[in-house]
Amino acid sequence: MKKITPFLLVLLGFLAVSASAQEISIQAQAEPRQVNVGENIRLQVVIEGQVNINGEPKMPDLPDFQVYKAGSATNFNIINGRVSSSLQFTFILVPKHTGTFTIGAVSIGYNNKIYSTAPIQITVGGGTGSRAAPGTAPVSPGNAPPVAVGNAGGASKHANEPVFITTQVDRHEVYMNEPVTMTFRFYSRIPILSQPQFQPPSTSGFWSEDLPPQKEYIATVQGVEYRVIEIKTALFPTTAGKLTIGPATLVVQIEDFNRRSMDPFADEFFRNFFSSGRQVALKSDPIQVLAKPIPEKNRPSAFSGTVGKWALSAKLDRQIAKVGEAVTLEIRIFGEGNVKSVGKMDLPPFTGFKVYDTISSSEVQKQEGRVRGVKTYRTLLRPEVTGNLLVPAIGYVYFDPRSEKFERVQVPELNLKVLPGDAREATVSAGTVGAAEASAPSVKVMAKDIRYLKTQVSLDKAAKSWGPEFWLAGFGLPPVLLAVIWFWRRQQDRLAADPVYARKLTAEKSSRAALRQAHTARMHKDSPRFYSSLSQALMGYLADQMGLSRSGVTQREITQRLAKAGAEESKINQLAELLDECDFARFAPGELNETEMESHEQLAEGLLTEFSRVLGKEKKA
Repeated sequence: MKKITPFLLVLLGFLAVSASAQEISIQAQAEPRQVNVGENIRLQVVIEGQVNINGEPKMPDLPDFQVYKAGSATNFNIINGRVSSSLQFTFILVPKHTGTFTIGAVSIGYNNKIYSTAPIQITVGGGTGSRAAPGTAPVSPGNAPPVAVGNAGGASKHANEPVFITTQVDRHEVYMNEPVTMTFRFYSRIPILSQPQFQPPSTSGFWSEDLPPQKEYIATVQGVEYRVIEIKTALFPTTAGKLTIGPATLVVQIEDFNRRSMDPFADEFFRNFFSSGRQVALKSDPIQVLAKPIPEKNRPSAFSGTVGKWALSAKLDRQIAKVGEAVTLEIRIFGEGNVKSVGKMDLPPFTGFKVYDTISSSEVQKQEGRVRGVKTYRTLLRPEVTGNLLVPAIGYVYFDPRSEKFERVQVPELNLKVLPGDAREATVSAGTVGAAEASAPSVKVMAKDIRYLKTQVSLDKAAKSWGPEFWLAGFGLPPVLLAVIWFWRRQQDRLAADPVYARKLTAEKSSRAALRQAHTARMHKDSPRFYSSLSQALMGYLADQMGLSRSGVTQREITQRLAKAGAEESKINQLAELLDECDFARFAPGELNETEMESHEQLAEGLLTEFSRVLGKEKKA
């Protein structure tokens, strides 16, 4: 028993390490930490773990900064059947005034736990940066930003007004998922007494991306110089039809001196001197945008909804492999457009390979006022035969709104040289050493010693007898323990070799965790996160149970498989409508409706219960 105990401790330690490996880490870094008012701070949040992490981090309240999203990247890997993921989010913070401020903890929830970063302290000086926020010190000849001469932003109708705002778009007619650049400008030719209160325009029906940093310059409007603050946003229509960008509003406190009395001894002069100014509410005009649907004419069957200008690349992580070794096929779709609209990558049939699920990751980049990105797909292949195997040519279809044509990009076939797998080393007994060495030089000899029997044994003292409990424990427990370890190891090997089986085992647990996240988001009145978690619970559970890829599964595949499994048509229709509601709420958020959210949560729970019963019957059949 004393010999067994250390082994048990090692086993328990291994299990503890395996459990701790499931934890995730989140870190935040801000550079620089000492800036002037209006200068940019780059905040980078990195989330890593040996699990499949989804969602975005929750930012703290930052009332002393203007916050812009500057890009994101997600990366997933499969190594020896285990999934690891890394998420990176970049934000631009622009301080509004001087002082010492704290960027609170950035957090993310996973598996009913909250992971947070450490707070970061920022010191903001009184100098004016090159990109000052609205309401900072007036421009002087020594710190004047670049000058733009002319009617900047089409502001001629506001000529001679002390302050005003405008909102413009670079085009009023686009295709779905084609970007529209919206530009907000704040014009001022008098000092501002307080930090303006800015309310950006509503963009229901669009998926939006900030285009930092904000700019500041001097513009001449009808012969009058104005200081201009400019903020740009990329908008991607998610639905077809006439869409409205609502008015932007800005409330600002400005000086309001009465110029009629310049007598320093007059009562009116003192009233003006001690005045706190006048509050002005500014409002821009709404904007109409026509989002055209993607043409049906000449639409290829392989088109998955991607719009923009894209290129394609593919590679294997090695050129030579052995039978049974894992080889990763990496496919990258990169270009300009909405990365989130890049649809599923349909792979051609493979010969000589066992093909596992495809996982995807994405990266959003913002350069020169444009949104670019990369969508990466990784597929695990295991060669099953020797020789030169071919990965077939891979193509992808997208719609180019500039040429108004469907385009196809393709990469040529890839070659993989497959060698035979390693033979296991053999062992032989001492009695056959000579023959084994002669016939098989590669055989590993374990021992050549002869152990002699002892013929003289002392009988002076009687040997101590052990009870039946000792012999039962000594001879019975090790086989039981070895059997348990063997079954456990076999289960782990199966989970590593068969990701589909592993996902089915954890499908219900994952869906319940996503439902709990949705409930928490509803309690915090976080509509986008609520619908994102609800969609993840439904699509994730059904994809896992059906053995489909989570990253590439479509609603159509899900509903077709449910119909074949015998699910009621009414339930399938309810699922389709609920998923549409989730997508619309995530990419085109509108007003918060708590009653509707609660109803959607109850419907999702009921559908999960119903489809679990249907899929359970199919499995038994």
